[in-house]
Amino acid sequence: MNPGDTLKGQGQLLQHGQLIVTIDYHLTIPSSTHFVINPTGKLNFNFDDYLAGFVLVEPDAADKIEPGTEYTLELHNKAKLPVQIDRRYKQIEHQGQPRISFWVTVV
Repeated sequence: MNPGDTLKGQGQLLQHGQLIVTIDYHLTIPSSTHFVINPTGKLNFNFDDYLAGFVLVEPDAADKIEPGTEYTLELHNKAKLPVQIDRRYKQIEHQGQPRISFWVTVV
């Protein structure tokens, strides 16, 4: 992946291979400007290390997710990414439905 690339769709949040909750996700890598302003000191960038974003959960299922915990995010194409839920964000409307958003980083 390259700076500015995004991954979005519907997937599942798993823990130890067990389904925790179905989610909508929106992950992105910061733009090239981010890396100029915040240099990493590395000669070769592995931009996948900077992949982060939001997962959206139905309000009834939000209590199943614990901030600070690592999960496996299964994308719509069945690819799996290890993620950490960093914090609960806020309630929003997504496609006309109420959702709770959580900030996640790929670990």
